[in-house]
Amino acid sequence: MSGRHNPQGVLRGIDSFALTVRPERCVQVRNRNADCMRCAEVCTSGCITVDEGALAVDPERCVGCGTCATVCPTCALEARNPNDAQLLVAAKTAVREGSVCVACQPVRAALGGLVDEDAVAPVVCLGRVEETLVAGLAAAGVTRVDLLAGDCAHCAQRAGRDCARMVAQSANGLLAAWEHPCRAELAARVPAYALAAGASADDAQAAIEAYFREERACVPVRAQVTVAEGDEPASAGESAPEAPAAFASSAVAEDSVEPASRFARVMADGTLPHFLPDRRERLLNALYALGEPKAPFVSTRLWGMVVIDGTKCSSCRMCATFCPTGSLRRFGEDEGEGSEFGVEHFPGDCVKCGTCRAICPEGAILLLDDVKPSYLFDGDVHRYRMRSRAVKMNDPHQILNTMKSQIEGDVFER
Repeated sequence: MSGRHNPQGVLRGIDSFALTVRPERCVQVRNRNADCMRCAEVCTSGCITVDEGALAVDPERCVGCGTCATVCPTCALEARNPNDAQLLVAAKTAVREGSVCVACQPVRAALGGLVDEDAVAPVVCLGRVEETLVAGLAAAGVTRVDLLAGDCAHCAQRAGRDCARMVAQSANGLLAAWEHPCRAELAARVPAYALAAGASADDAQAAIEAYFREERACVPVRAQVTVAEGDEPASAGESAPEAPAAFASSAVAEDSVEPASRFARVMADGTLPHFLPDRRERLLNALYALGEPKAPFVSTRLWGMVVIDGTKCSSCRMCATFCPTGSLRRFGEDEGEGSEFGVEHFPGDCVKCGTCRAICPEGAILLLDDVKPSYLFDGDVHRYRMRSRAVKMNDPHQILNTMKSQIEGDVFER
């Protein structure tokens, strides 16, 4: 696991058939003091772990489930084969009676001919399902998304079920705010609409139970979705390549990786580059298609409301420097007493990564869960005007002036 202390090099080790890795988006690469370790927390196979406080990767253990991509707030990890667009196409193909069944790969293997070939959308693990898929199906008129798992207690990828439950709760909260009838639920049995002619729910349940009694049920099969003719992979940008028999790549050594500075070139305003994940834009488009939201607030894992405590803030604006999406942006410049400068917050671009809160040196930032739906579409911006700093930033005498402000007595410069 060479390159462990370089997050960029570590992440490169899992770029594969199943995952596209964009290290420049990772909040750990952008600022090592950021505390996001979500990919390691949900990894179903032990491929991504935390070792001595740093991310560590064992590429040979990656099974391509895509759960890490589901929870990555900045899409530094993006699932492939299927990508989001291909999975949505497959799910739409599986619509029966206004409902869709999504099943993990071991369950599909267990069911065999007991379900129609196209009646169940395939994923390696249910941890691959995220809110954009559910909202996209709702916008297409689907009223129920059944997430079908087997005996997760005896599956090596059982952590994916907890991730799927979290996503279902989050998606359902959004759909409830729009008063849309669609809901995502973890299914205990094969839905009747997905069964093949002549097959019974009892037969399907018995097949699943028998399969999970065998050791092979814990060895996942990598899923690949075939896009129906005429359907475009949309934002995917590429078709799915042929799946290799295995895609265990070796870890990337630190000295073979481009320096992080190649990613983190500072922009003219002194901040790191911003980007908004395509997945987030597709989610907003799907919600917009559902009409006007009815609830005054939504509370999900996806968006946050940044509140800056002016009594604690030191006006350093590091929150805007490292914000990955530009949800926090600088305005004005500190030119002494009377100058107007500070930070603007656009909740619609917030991905709730928590970077601003983690790196604030004064602990002046709160990240609230409740966000008004109107903030997501109306472009509302909240402006935080800041006080002029006692020591001017980017000044040749900044260090000396800082010492003078903190040490009693005189400090002389030679």
